[in-house]
Amino acid sequence: MEENKHEIVIDNINEIIKKLINKCDLGENIEEIKRVSGGLLNRMYKVKTSKGIFAIKFLNPEVMKRADAKNNHIFAEKIANIAKENNVKCLPAKVIKGSTLQKIEEYYFLVFDWFDGKAICDEELTIDKCRKVAIELAKIHKIDYSKYEDECKAYYDTSSVDWSYYIDKITNNEIKELLLANIDKYKELDERAIESLEKISKNLVISHRDIDLPNVLWNKDNEPVFIDWESTGLVNPVMEVIDTAWNWAGGQKYFDIEKFKIFVQTYKEQGGKLLDYEDALNADYKAKFGWLEYNIKRVCGIECIDEEEKRLGENEVIRTIDEINKFYLYYDEMKSGGGKIK
Repeated sequence: MEENKHEIVIDNINEIIKKLINKCDLGENIEEIKRVSGGLLNRMYKVKTSKGIFAIKFLNPEVMKRADAKNNHIFAEKIANIAKENNVKCLPAKVIKGSTLQKIEEYYFLVFDWFDGKAICDEELTIDKCRKVAIELAKIHKIDYSKYEDECKAYYDTSSVDWSYYIDKITNNEIKELLLANIDKYKELDERAIESLEKISKNLVISHRDIDLPNVLWNKDNEPVFIDWESTGLVNPVMEVIDTAWNWAGGQKYFDIEKFKIFVQTYKEQGGKLLDYEDALNADYKAKFGWLEYNIKRVCGIECIDEEEKRLGENEVIRTIDEINKFYLYYDEMKSGGGKIK
């Protein structure tokens, strides 16, 4: 089975990373390779060699099977490098032998210089941090990426989620009952999101699309550095502002409307426009449903490499359903908050 095959590879990941170190001329390995906390899709390792300290990202093998996955990663790192050239505080992958995407056997990696930064939790959110993240997002939206739009394939899926299909496959009773309790509301919200996505699809930019708390590291000067650009693609800028403002107003744990307003206001002060605000707000459900559906697939074993990832999927389904329901609860506050500061 593919799943077992990937489990064997993960058990021997240190040996594969040593091959990567040699192939990329990163020096001699001088310390034990350590797994460190990373994102929710891929796995990250800290490597110390005679030439420096590196962060090695092992890209999820199931995701990398997708037809556009390799090109999407290459494109995302190109965009991140251009953002850095335009003074956006970010950390792109290293270009090694002409490429950011590295392959060992049938597995893919990204290599980064090690960065001593810290991601914060919801309880550490401050007004100052909201403003700083909003300023960096406004910088990204000002970059002229138009000549790269033909290379960009990533956009949000505008088809309806077949919730009933997944309910039939889910064996975890807690998750099945949770989904059943919300399915009617989600069907309605999904259709509303699709309609709104189509309305705002004429106004798109290339951007990061996943600026939540784990994807921003804070350096010793308390400045934000954007990481994990793999979700890069086309997005309506106001939809991304709303989604990011939600995250930086504590949306995943609590919700602070004042932080939300300050984020959006700061973006506007940096020259950002808030066109089609209500449609962008509705469209943001689609981004959240996309993440929910992906994690339901993990739970069902459809896109899952091992038991650890299945458990991660279960946790993310529960957390994401809670987040979507919070977003629904505070929808009117966000709608009026955005309207007041247009």
